[in-house]
Amino acid sequence: MIAPRNLKVSIVVGQVSHAQAVIDDLRQRAMAAAASPAWAVSVDVVQVGSLTDGDAPGGGEGIVRLQAERPAPAAARLGALAGKPGTVGVAGRLVRDNLESRRVASTLARHKDVVAALRGSAVVVAADPSADRAVWQLRRATGAHLVHGPAAMVHAIKALANG
Repeated sequence: MIAPRNLKVSIVVGQVSHAQAVIDDLRQRAMAAAASPAWAVSVDVVQVGSLTDGDAPGGGEGIVRLQAERPAPAAARLGALAGKPGTVGVAGRLVRDNLESRRVASTLARHKDVVAALRGSAVVVAADPSADRAVWQLRRATGAHLVHGPAAMVHAIKALANG
């Protein structure tokens, strides 16, 4: 019997309200995408967010939890603008989402060991829009497939497994 080849998939999760459900779904899809005895899939997760009292940096099951930087002082005002109707609300949501993705990316960039682990992956997936900038910043540092969402992740895994 031939030993299976390793395929490392890393998932970056930003600020989502249901992070564990997102992580479980993406992990299950990654395992199913390369459901071949020739491949051994390992999934690592980096979650950047506000840690509650019960959470601790680091985590089990291949999950690394990082404490996000503090929000900008104007974040509360942007939240109020984002809830308004019309063009003011649209502009508020765009600015709020832009600042959130910058916050996730700068938090991840401060942890060089985590970035090095992401660079060693075959596929790096951004699980939500706030993680897109952090994943995209790896583009010059790795040859990994950098994708957003479950469909693109499954496609990248199948392309690697069949190619």
